[in-house]
Amino acid sequence: MSSHLPSKQPVTCALCANESKHWPTHHPADIEFPDLDGRPSQRELLLHHRLHSCPSCGYCAQDLSVAHPSADAVVHSEAYRVLTGGLGRTFAVRQYLRRVMLADAAEDREEAVVSRLRAAWVLEAGDKTKAARHYLSEAADLMLATPPPAHWEPSGDVDWKGWRGLQRVDVLRRANRHDEALREVARVREVRASALVERLLSFEEAAIARGDTEPRSVREGLGIGPRQGNKEPRDPLLAYLFAYYRPRLTQMERRALFLETYDTDAGPLWATDHPQVLALLSEGKEGLARHLEHRLLAEHPDTVVINRCPKCGALARTPNARQCRACPHTWRETSH
Repeated sequence: MSSHLPSKQPVTCALCANESKHWPTHHPADIEFPDLDGRPSQRELLLHHRLHSCPSCGYCAQDLSVAHPSADAVVHSEAYRVLTGGLGRTFAVRQYLRRVMLADAAEDREEAVVSRLRAAWVLEAGDKTKAARHYLSEAADLMLATPPPAHWEPSGDVDWKGWRGLQRVDVLRRANRHDEALREVARVREVRASALVERLLSFEEAAIARGDTEPRSVREGLGIGPRQGNKEPRDPLLAYLFAYYRPRLTQMERRALFLETYDTDAGPLWATDHPQVLALLSEGKEGLARHLEHRLLAEHPDTVVINRCPKCGALARTPNARQCRACPHTWRETSH
C-alpha cells in the first residue's frame, strides 16, 4: 500500500459525542469541465468523498464535529429516521436527502440547493429520472428566489462571468421548465456574460428548442468533444514538466497547459478570455513548453532537469532516465 495515501481520522459527532473514523473529506482539483448544471466530471469522487455519516445517531455532514442548533431535532425526527432506514434507496441518495432536510431546517439556502442537486445526480445515476427531476425543480425554485445581487454575482473568473445564471438555465431546462429557462437566458444576457458563457447560452437555447432535458456538459456546449485518454498534456515536454515539476508551475501556467480550442466562425479559439493565459499560448502549446522550460531552468537551475538524449536530443522519460526512447543510445555509465 502506498504510504502517501490518507488514513481514516477520528471525528467526534457534534450531536451524540460518538467518535468514529472517516476518510478525510476530499475536494479534487479537477481540470475537467463540469456539466452545465454544475455536476463535476469526477462523479465518483463527488459521491464518495463529500459527506460523512455518524454510525450512532445518523447525523450527516461534511464535518461531523460541527452542527447547526436545528440539527438535533431533525436527526431525531421520524422523517429523518425513515431516510436512514431505507426506502430502497442507495446510501449516497440517503445521505444527500438527509442533507436536504438539515439544510432546510438551518435555512441554509446555498447548502439546500447543492444538496438537492447532488441528490438529483445520484438518483439519475440509478435511473430514477422522475425523482431526480423533482429535486432539480426544487433546486431551481431556490435558485430563482436568490436576491438579484447574489443571483448575478460573477464567479470572479473573467471566463465565466454569468456562470451562475447559466447554471440556473440548465437546471430549469433539465427540470423540463423550458419557458422559465428561456427567460433566464435573456436575464443572463442583460448582464453581459463572457464569450464562453454566451456560446453556452446559445447551446442551451438550441437544446430547449428540441425539448432536451438530458445532462449536457460544458465540453458539449463548446463543441470540444470528450477528452481522450488520460489527463496529461499531449505535448511530450509539457507532460514531462507537469509530471515532475507541477508544484513549480503557476496557476495560469497550469491553466494554459490543459486549455483546448473550440470552433467559431472566425476559426478555432482558445477556450478563455484571460489575457495572461492567452499570452502564454500566443505561440501555441509548443511555445508554452519552451516558455516553461526556459523559466524553470532559469529560476531553479539546481533542481530542474530537462533530461534529453545526448545523441539525438529526444526527451527522456524521467529526469533520472539513462536510456533514450527515440534511439538505442544509453548513457547509464555517465554521471549527471
